[in-house]
Amino acid sequence: MVRRAGCGAVVSMLITLGTLGLAPAAGAATTTQLLLSQGAAFSILGHSCGGIQEHAYATGFGGGGYPTGKVYMQTRCGGSGRGGGYKVTTYSAWATVTWDWYGGTRSFARLEGAPEVSTTFSAEDAYGDRVYNTETAAYLETTAPPVVAPAAPTGVTATQSNIEVGGKLELRFQVSWTPAPATAGLISSSTVTATPVGSSAPVLTAAVSGGGTSTIVGPLQPLTTYQITVTNTDAEGTSPPSAAIEAKSPNEDGEVAGAPPPQPPDFGRCVKVSGSGEFTTSSCEVESTAHTGGYEWVPGVVKPGFSTSIKPTTTVKLETSTSKEKVTCTGESSTGEITGTKTVGDVTIKLAGCESLGGKCTTAGLAEGELQTASLEGILGVERVTETLGKETVHAAIDLYPAGKSGPVLEYTCSTSGLSVLTGSVIAPVASGKTVKTTAFKLVASAGKQKPESFEGGLREVLMNEAAEQVGVSLTATQTNEEAVEVNTVV
Repeated sequence: MVRRAGCGAVVSMLITLGTLGLAPAAGAATTTQLLLSQGAAFSILGHSCGGIQEHAYATGFGGGGYPTGKVYMQTRCGGSGRGGGYKVTTYSAWATVTWDWYGGTRSFARLEGAPEVSTTFSAEDAYGDRVYNTETAAYLETTAPPVVAPAAPTGVTATQSNIEVGGKLELRFQVSWTPAPATAGLISSSTVTATPVGSSAPVLTAAVSGGGTSTIVGPLQPLTTYQITVTNTDAEGTSPPSAAIEAKSPNEDGEVAGAPPPQPPDFGRCVKVSGSGEFTTSSCEVESTAHTGGYEWVPGVVKPGFSTSIKPTTTVKLETSTSKEKVTCTGESSTGEITGTKTVGDVTIKLAGCESLGGKCTTAGLAEGELQTASLEGILGVERVTETLGKETVHAAIDLYPAGKSGPVLEYTCSTSGLSVLTGSVIAPVASGKTVKTTAFKLVASAGKQKPESFEGGLREVLMNEAAEQVGVSLTATQTNEEAVEVNTVV
């Protein structure tokens, strides 16, 4: 029977908000009554007087295969009316709802007007899961539904949150994160893990019940770098760890130790002028104290584009630091742009002929054996500063990471090992002190560990896979710029 349900439905037949789990016999399906959650219903009605009552109607299986339906909700509130007497006000509305496999409200939205629903509707998906209506109640019957754990949380941050305990300062981080929007309202707990890097300090964990998105981790070891990840758990499982971030604890007095890192280099051009320049050499690295030099530094570029490619006889290698799994590629090409005096953007690195243990490795949507990074951004920095015979040399590098520092750097599947997701960033040494149109682009790694792993005085910036292993990339290519460009470490 199909009918258009309205606000005048008989209240005595309404079902009080809740979830009914029917205990099945061994081997039988589990039956769950489908209802809109209390919080969701209240957010739509704005009132709850003695509870919000519902009529629920399943309508099938929607996006992601989850059960869907329509819910009519109502609450009646009484009070004294103007001029005396008792007045009852009825608040009602319709909503469209998507549920998870345990009857939790996955998403919902208010409907304008009464939809057409069937009190005898029934539907079954490809897994044998069934939704059906019995008058004004909707039910989900499952055996082994295709459960999906939440996606990894994003936006992880760590800030100092120290506190005095017994007259002594206890070092702590306050860690915050953002759950995946599709399951944010279903999260039942989260776990934060802070792993010390290059230290024997203990691994720290903190658990949060419910949908909380922040917690305290401590006590920290002074002057220790921690790699921090977060997982979210709901009824369908636990998410993969978030992309790891690194945070360094202060000294025992809560002070950040060490000198500030060196100023990053600049992209630009050293141009010749007639005796009034600030520099005396064609690299614009030796200043003229009297401003009578023959060269002037012009920051930035006019033609921003660049590309890279490897020689036909060379290879690119990705190697994990612990399991020593290797992916070898025989081709490479990349494109990008210099977007500022210290930055690059729209960088995409594409690899071809990629294999691991004799099986092809491929990024989804590409031809077999091809890998391609996400769109990357980057910033110049100082890898290290050395001194020889009293002369200081600044070594430049560029850190490449996903645009907006969000999402993976590279995803691919190998026929021999499954899906790999690389997150984080990678630092490439760059040549400086010479204006050139072609230069070397190198990524250097040994035994799965990138070299360098950080800028001078900075945090570790490396690639990590889904198993929290570092992944080193070895690549030597020729970079061709649209115009001659210099990286200058002096200006």
